[in-house]
Amino acid sequence: MKPISGMSMRWKLVLTSVLVEVIMLAMLVWNGLRLMDDTLQQQVELRLQEVSVLLNASIASAMATQDYAPIADVFSQSRRRDGIQYFVLSDTRGKPLLADGWDINTPPPAAETQIPLSSRQPLISTQIPITLSGQVYGQLHFGISTQAILEARQHLIRQSLTIAALEIILSILLLSALAIWLTRHLMQLRRASEAVGRGNYKVMLNIESGDEVGQLASTFNQMTQQIDQQLKALRDSELRFRSLLNLSTDLYWEQDSVFRFTERRSGRLSNESQHIAKWLHGKRRWELDTTLSPEEWAAHRAQLEAHQVFRSFEYGVRLPDGSLRFLQIHGEPFFGSDGHFSGYRGTAVDITQRKNAEASLHLAASVFAEAHEGIIITDQNWQIIDLNPMACELTGYGRSEALGNDLRRHFVGEANNNFNQDAARVLAERGHWRGEALGQRKGGEPFPQLLTVSAVRNPAGDIGNYIFIFSDITALKEQQSKLEALAHYDSLTKLPNRVLLADRMSQGIHQAKRTGELLAVAYLDLDGFKPINDTLGHDAGDQLLMEVAERLRCAVRASDTVARLGGDEFALLLRAEDFGECEAALLRVLSTLSSEYTIKKQSVSISASIGVTLFPNDTADPDLLLRHADQAMYVAKQAGRNRYHFFDADLDSKLRSRNTRISRIQSALEAGEFVLHYQPKVDMSCGRVTGAEALIRWQHPEQGLLPPAEFLPLVEDTEFAIPLGEWVINTALSQMARWRAQGLSLPVSVNIAARQLQAPGFPSRLRQLLSEHAAVPSAWLELEIVETAALDDIQYVSSVINDCLETGVSFALDDFGTGYSSLTYFKRLPAHTLKIDRSFIRDMLSDPEDLAIVQGVIGLARTFQREIIAEGVETVAHGARLLQLGCRLGQGYGIARPMPAADLPAWVNNFKADQSWTLAATCEPA
Repeated sequence: MKPISGMSMRWKLVLTSVLVEVIMLAMLVWNGLRLMDDTLQQQVELRLQEVSVLLNASIASAMATQDYAPIADVFSQSRRRDGIQYFVLSDTRGKPLLADGWDINTPPPAAETQIPLSSRQPLISTQIPITLSGQVYGQLHFGISTQAILEARQHLIRQSLTIAALEIILSILLLSALAIWLTRHLMQLRRASEAVGRGNYKVMLNIESGDEVGQLASTFNQMTQQIDQQLKALRDSELRFRSLLNLSTDLYWEQDSVFRFTERRSGRLSNESQHIAKWLHGKRRWELDTTLSPEEWAAHRAQLEAHQVFRSFEYGVRLPDGSLRFLQIHGEPFFGSDGHFSGYRGTAVDITQRKNAEASLHLAASVFAEAHEGIIITDQNWQIIDLNPMACELTGYGRSEALGNDLRRHFVGEANNNFNQDAARVLAERGHWRGEALGQRKGGEPFPQLLTVSAVRNPAGDIGNYIFIFSDITALKEQQSKLEALAHYDSLTKLPNRVLLADRMSQGIHQAKRTGELLAVAYLDLDGFKPINDTLGHDAGDQLLMEVAERLRCAVRASDTVARLGGDEFALLLRAEDFGECEAALLRVLSTLSSEYTIKKQSVSISASIGVTLFPNDTADPDLLLRHADQAMYVAKQAGRNRYHFFDADLDSKLRSRNTRISRIQSALEAGEFVLHYQPKVDMSCGRVTGAEALIRWQHPEQGLLPPAEFLPLVEDTEFAIPLGEWVINTALSQMARWRAQGLSLPVSVNIAARQLQAPGFPSRLRQLLSEHAAVPSAWLELEIVETAALDDIQYVSSVINDCLETGVSFALDDFGTGYSSLTYFKRLPAHTLKIDRSFIRDMLSDPEDLAIVQGVIGLARTFQREIIAEGVETVAHGARLLQLGCRLGQGYGIARPMPAADLPAWVNNFKADQSWTLAATCEPA
């Protein structure tokens, strides 16, 4: 239908007429064909009847006599003459008797009840009975060709269609010419309408016909003239209003009846306002993201739905980019000619800049009023024209009192002079001045303040105002004083700290160079402070340190320096004319510190080890001087404590070598170069293995396996002794667990250095190591401590041992008999086992004094019910003699050398005691 609707009227007329004619001709041709088919049908039926009668008459008698030769001749002549295609003769039972033009073995087609007239089947099959005197002798099937009839029919159809087509073509030509002539004026009217549609309202039709088309043309001309005049008036009006709109900064908007923005026009708007206008188009007012509260929106919506005029309505709109723009809108409803509400129209002004300015002014006013700094504004002559509440609070002046006064009276003293001298010059050069000044309150009280002055210039470039921003920094100054004290003085003793000591040393070195005096740098470490601090508590330790500091102040001259380096370490800077004066001062210090102290109502005693180096004899820098004094202090402590020692350069070289070796030993532990060997301990009376002692070895990558004498003495009095000892305990526990898994239950003893035993938290660390090896009974672990280490602070060591005994481990006192107070303190040490030092065992067979000592130790052990074991059993004779003296347990090269852990199980299985030992004593049952 769409192509037809787009046709011109003339062609629609032509098409309609042709369609009518085609339909009529089609009906006429169809009716002629119908009549022709009926006539042909009748002729064919008549022909069949005639042929059937003739055939029955020709072959009935021969059929009756069953003489088929004449019948065959009849069939042959009929096919040539009558157009019959085939014959099939059958008896009354349907058995084929004779056929011509057909395969006798193929059933003939069924007889047709209707006669077809189709070119696809130009053959009519029929069947007739062969009768003679009323008796049926058989059936005859034959087919007659209708080809000639069909060809005649097709020729007639083609002739009819040709005539109809020629008639249609002639009709189209005649109707087209008639349509063009009849619609020529309408075409002129269409072209004129198209010109009007393109905006040409001056087009005129020149049609003088008196019919309806002529009347329409006249009316069209009048209409175009009127439209042209009205459009001219509208253009003039639009130009006037557009000029006004272009001068306006307002946005013109319209909304339809559902409050959707449908129109937006802008005049001289900014880019932001034009962006808003484009963004609003097509949106409903309720879809905007505004700053209005729900209540304000509800009130405005009610106003709109009531179709009321509104003026100066302000709100913010959030745009898709997140920016916020503020609009002031005016609107009024408009209605259609039918009086129904059509929408709103109005104007909008982008007031974002004004709102931001108002917010900035409000913020500035809030900052001015709420600032915690004083703010004062003056004119170019320093006369106060405004100030904030904090300025009134800081100065003590009321607002009315301050206005009009000269601000420079606010500053007093030296700061006033600095300000007056610097401010004018700096303000003129840079426009601002910042610094500290001394302010003055209303009552005359001065106070320090941090001040910033900024010059504000007018459009002409001259200074019109000054802005003063100031704050009271009294608390800051006090805090700075405290921080300075903390930075240079020890908080506990109030003595100079390392920072101030370094400054004093630099000054002392400079003075010594100038005067030729000696400057003694002494490094002092308290002896015995740690046990007091651990047993009496940190409060007691702090009290003791303060007492030490006070004694040191009193022991030296006022011109000397006493400093605390940290912990229980102090430093002294002593100026002396000669070496003797320096020694006298050091002896005074030692004597003063060694006197008894009363701490928490208890009398305690400490001493000091002092290392000293002398400048200019030692020409090192301050840091190195202090380090040299520290090294000398270490020598004093090693020499027996409560003494001083002067730095020796040769000794320093040895100490550096020693430190290098200690660092290499520490690296060996990290690299896993240490191993444990185990020396069995046996009951010599019966040959039973009772345990083993874990002995550390260093598998040096270059020097091979090193015994402990090669490295342990270097580290046993250093902090490294602690991690090394923990490694020994942990490794021994791990090995016991592996042996137990192999079926060997063997206790192991390990040696504990004095530094490790006295380290804070040693019992806790021991518990942790035992918990990590829960498969090993704690009773299998024995800790061996050197007797001299235990005697260092027997009270503290006894408490540590008792704490460790709670875990289930046992203790042995190693090298017993070498300590100078062994018998005095023996009963106070909760050690279960005594180990007789190898030096007594080695010579007891030849030295009566050593034998007497061994007998005495064995007797002492029996008296105090302690276990006794002999070290250094190097021969069978040693073992036999020990058994005679009553010592059953022993270890030494005469039993077995220390061996790797992997070799011990086999040795235990194969060990047998010497027969002489079994004769010397009777073994107690295990």
